[in-house]
Amino acid sequence: MDKVSTHFDFDLSVASFGVPLDTYLKTIPMLQGVCVGAFVFDDQGRLLLLQRSKTDSYPRLWEVPGGTIDDEDVSLLHGLVRELEEETGLRARRVTGVVGKGVTFLTREPACVCKYSFIVDIEAGDVKIDPKEHEAFVWVTEDEAKAKNCGEIRLSYTSVGQEKAILESFRSRREQIMHGFPNSTGDLPGKQSLDSSTTAF
Repeated sequence: MDKVSTHFDFDLSVASFGVPLDTYLKTIPMLQGVCVGAFVFDDQGRLLLLQRSKTDSYPRLWEVPGGTIDDEDVSLLHGLVRELEEETGLRARRVTGVVGKGVTFLTREPACVCKYSFIVDIEAGDVKIDPKEHEAFVWVTEDEAKAKNCGEIRLSYTSVGQEKAILESFRSRREQIMHGFPNSTGDLPGKQSLDSSTTAF
């Protein structure tokens, strides 16, 4: 078991996601689950993409870090931060905003799940992927994301929805920069937002 840091802050525009999964699901009865995606940019404005493992579902396709919110997560935002660190080794400093709107889909169970995407500022650090889940990573410009090519790497995305979210994230980030990153920040209820940690299984 690895301990995942959950010391981070967030813009008030994402405060509605600062609640536990069961609390959030009660507000939208049609949902049975929530997935999240973390859109991380470097100082050059490039977006981090991960290539899924050849032994996993959607083999060798490209996506942003993310995954399913667990019942054990303190909040949806904590689950976002956990997934980011588990898949990349990067620690979130601040969740700055939402990318687009939630996308609802049916799983095989079947279950109705909604995926939300967030722009996340990170602390300095190196990307460290888990080879069981991903086999490569790359930082791409907006033009490279649109062209689906980064140098000699062909970018085939996990879904049309993922591609749309990737392109939307560049627009969202430009708007944040244009208007200045919001100064209003919040802390999740209680001390957990400052000092807590969750355990990844």
